[in-house]
Amino acid sequence: MDGVTVEKPDLKMINGRAFDVVVIGGGIVGASSAREAAAAGYSVLLVEKGDFASGSTSRSSRLLHCGLRYFEAPDPLRYFARHPARFVTSLRMARQAMHARREMVLTSPQRARPIDFFFPIYADGPYTPWQSDLAFGLLKRLAPADVPLNYSRLSKDAALEQPMVAVLARTDQLRAAARFTEYQFDWPERICIDAVLDAEEAGAVALNYTRAALGDAQGGMRKIALQGPDGATAQVAARSVMSMAGIWIDDVLKGSGVKVQRRVFGTKGAHIVIRLPERYRGQGITTINSHGEPFYCIPWHDLHYIGPTETAYEGDLNDIHVDAADLVFLLSETAALFPGLDVTRSDVLRTWAGVRPLTYDPAHPKGNRSRMLHDLAQDGLKGVFAMTGAPIMSHRGAGREVVTKLRSAVTPEGSATSLSYEPRLPLQDTNTPRIAPGIDYTLADVRQAVRNEHARSLMGVLYRRSGAGLRHAFSDDELGRVADVMAEELHWSSKEKNKEVDRFKQQTERLFGVPSVPEEAAKQ
Repeated sequence: MDGVTVEKPDLKMINGRAFDVVVIGGGIVGASSAREAAAAGYSVLLVEKGDFASGSTSRSSRLLHCGLRYFEAPDPLRYFARHPARFVTSLRMARQAMHARREMVLTSPQRARPIDFFFPIYADGPYTPWQSDLAFGLLKRLAPADVPLNYSRLSKDAALEQPMVAVLARTDQLRAAARFTEYQFDWPERICIDAVLDAEEAGAVALNYTRAALGDAQGGMRKIALQGPDGATAQVAARSVMSMAGIWIDDVLKGSGVKVQRRVFGTKGAHIVIRLPERYRGQGITTINSHGEPFYCIPWHDLHYIGPTETAYEGDLNDIHVDAADLVFLLSETAALFPGLDVTRSDVLRTWAGVRPLTYDPAHPKGNRSRMLHDLAQDGLKGVFAMTGAPIMSHRGAGREVVTKLRSAVTPEGSATSLSYEPRLPLQDTNTPRIAPGIDYTLADVRQAVRNEHARSLMGVLYRRSGAGLRHAFSDDELGRVADVMAEELHWSSKEKNKEVDRFKQQTERLFGVPSVPEEAAKQ
């Protein structure tokens, strides 16, 4: 595909067409579902109301974690003894995590970055050293050993020799520390874009900036109305519809005009980004915050990020960002848990926040984390399904679950093809400048992103397709060079180009800026 423009379909080309399945939502779960379904021989349409990977996919903690967090609870032995069903669920989710971790590292190593991780064990804490041994021993047995955890339990003295452990609070109460290899996605947005392109190569049609509305069903086919960014409209039909719209799932379902039960419960996860001295590079730590929830300090290239929060979210789904209350909480928890880092507001370079599309369940006040594929037939939407609680790390498993469901009701029109999951890497030997110093992404890659990867905005290129936005503050000159290439490809006028640059700056400040906080909180 290097240097070759791939013709992208528009609404006119698909108007009146029937598909085996329409996937609504172009985040990583929707894109993976489209990829797996197309590879299984189904005719697939993937539609996304914004840009691909622009929702929760781009706002997570970016951990390809081993599943340890599913066993973290205050007084875990008593908790799971009182709730055995939740232990079974935690075990299942941990198994999914370990298998997803293994598959990602083995098949797409360029997208999985290893981290030297520590978990402190305190004398007055909820976990004992033998419980740590037991938990990691259990995790090791949930997947083959070819992507090892490299677990060891360090004594107090040995643990305190590690820079990231030495910054902890209450070191006088420290008994030991678990040390293990964790992985992080590098980076989820790009993995999502790759999945979209894989789906297209397998025969799927993919449209971003396109809204989809569920219509009625006749003769086993459900109508779906589409509207593009230019006001163009089309109507297609589908034997099956998969709503993978994440936090917008309930909105999509309500748009059908049929009264449906609530399916999504959103919890907000906020993070702060800081730069630590070189001695902390590559080291991360996971502990428990004052609410009894997992709290991390995670390396990210030459930066670290800290979080997340875990608060119910009922705000504007299209305007999610770190607010003053989030920042105060993160600074307070950081000061309490990692006092040796001495982090204040002035150290925060940028922030980000996302909302997790968990499963609505009154028995779980902060949402049910178990992945569920809901059959909406009981709500009057036969042939429509929606997935909630699907973490980024198990996106491939989610896609395969969708195909399993499809096979029970729909026979594919085409033949199955194999998937390699090979990442798409930056173009080589293009003889064009990098978009910024130290960023392995050139102006030729920008052109490629517009021509072949559906990029239509600076945000789409610099954050989602290059992965550079969170770790580099672009200068006006750098933005101008990228915008010049995009303007040439998209036929922007000078006024439109300048407007896009201004929009990028405004979005960056809104989505990733550092909010003002009360003076006393800023000093924490």
